[in-house]
Amino acid sequence: MHLRRVSFRNLRNHAATELEVAQGANVITGLNGEGKTTILEAISIATLTRSFVGTPDAHMVRRGQRSYDVRIEGVSDYGVPRRIEVEYDAAAGRTALLDGTPAANAAQVIGSAPTVVLSPDMKAITNGAPAERRRFLDMVISQAKRRYLEELMQYRRVLKQRNALLAMARRSGRPADRTLLEPWDEGLVERAAHLMYERTIFLREFEPIFRDAAMRVASGIDRADIHYLPDAISAPLASVADYRDALWFRCREVAAEESRRGTTLFGAHRDDLRMEVNGGDVRVAASQGQHKTLLIGLKIAEFHYLASQCAETPLILLDDIFGELDPQRAERVYELTRTLGQTFITAASLDILPFLNRRGLGPGEAQFSVESGAISSIRYGQIPPSGEALRAADS
Repeated sequence: MHLRRVSFRNLRNHAATELEVAQGANVITGLNGEGKTTILEAISIATLTRSFVGTPDAHMVRRGQRSYDVRIEGVSDYGVPRRIEVEYDAAAGRTALLDGTPAANAAQVIGSAPTVVLSPDMKAITNGAPAERRRFLDMVISQAKRRYLEELMQYRRVLKQRNALLAMARRSGRPADRTLLEPWDEGLVERAAHLMYERTIFLREFEPIFRDAAMRVASGIDRADIHYLPDAISAPLASVADYRDALWFRCREVAAEESRRGTTLFGAHRDDLRMEVNGGDVRVAASQGQHKTLLIGLKIAEFHYLASQCAETPLILLDDIFGELDPQRAERVYELTRTLGQTFITAASLDILPFLNRRGLGPGEAQFSVESGAISSIRYGQIPPSGEALRAADS
């Protein structure tokens, strides 16, 4: 997938912004708070149906407005024009159009333009809580497999209802009524078994890709590994049926403790990933520099996995990551990512990317400056296609 145009209105401090983007690296500079990350957020909203920053929709609407809208236009790897539009309204909520057709839910949009995002906040994937690694896991698989996302959405609804019953029983001071819980037990076990099996398959395919990517971007690392840790199970299992049996056993095992605590204590929402560097747990064995490069390796592996599974080249969004890298490593990461696919990079200034100042922008590259929620200047490494040419190509 290659984007040609990104446009949005009333998003954060942007009133109305439109960019004709380059096919290669797009570097977006601006001071903190000027609105450069918002451009990446707009792409994320269109492709992932939400901002990668995690801000609720209502908090992203420009002050004094009630809605925002985002639109991206591009061409698939097969030469087919693609258009995704997302609108949020304070009264109606969020709606999306995929090539002009209303999308019934997020699952119909996610994966149509696969996207890899890396920002400083994502360092928690390697050294934070299990929830951060599950979020990474779910987003990657959801983009590759729509059925997984649908199962995940159903699982979360069942989990919410089951937790509500357990919490109600706890507040009343009585044990949870098993006859009320049984239908939710069945729904939770069935969906968790499918999710956990899909995660097993994913890690089996993803681990060698990650190992290779980490070795290419990280210095001082002889081997990097990533393992799936299913909840309360010693090792990944071989089938959905095996996971189903293990989950039913765990359901009975924790029943009394669930009643006491008023929450669900088994299932896919308690899984984790273990990342290792040179045989040691990354959380304790890796240096700060290794954490950074492992995370970059993880994202490059994500790119290659999605490219193979989606039959579509993913977009790459890199938000303010170069300021945390030394100049040599920053240049290596820039050169590596820009050769993978269309890349969108934010930085406070080009001083953080001195190698660009040395060689200038090449063909297929562009630099946008942002001030006060607006594009203040644009430079292209080659003459961009005109609006008329884009419209003719779209038709």
